[in-house]
Amino acid sequence: MVPSGIKIGKEQFNVLAYADDIALNGWNEMEIRKHFVEIENFARKFGLQINQGKTKYMIVERKNNLKKNKIGHFKIKNYKFERVENFKYLGVILNKDNNNQIDLQERIKNTNIFYATKIF
Repeated sequence: MVPSGIKIGKEQFNVLAYADDIALNGWNEMEIRKHFVEIENFARKFGLQINQGKTKYMIVERKNNLKKNKIGHFKIKNYKFERVENFKYLGVILNKDNNNQIDLQERIKNTNIFYATKIF
């Protein structure tokens, strides 16, 4: 089986977390379900809950992939998550096509540009 998640150096990660921003990674729906149940069980041990309203899911595909998954919501246990085409994680906009144009455009739009002119 091909390992899921993200490889950083020699380490393979299925869960990326920074403070309260958590991203689960997997090659298919079954892997995401497994990781989610593990996270949810761990959180419950510490009295924490998953915020269903703030939790979204996204399927990242290659641009030339002809298979289009039309699932609108993803259900795990008693949770129902909305599908999105992009989201911001740690200040970077990620999108379903795995291309950075939306993020770059947003950064340019939010950059304060000013022009200085020397007046004689």
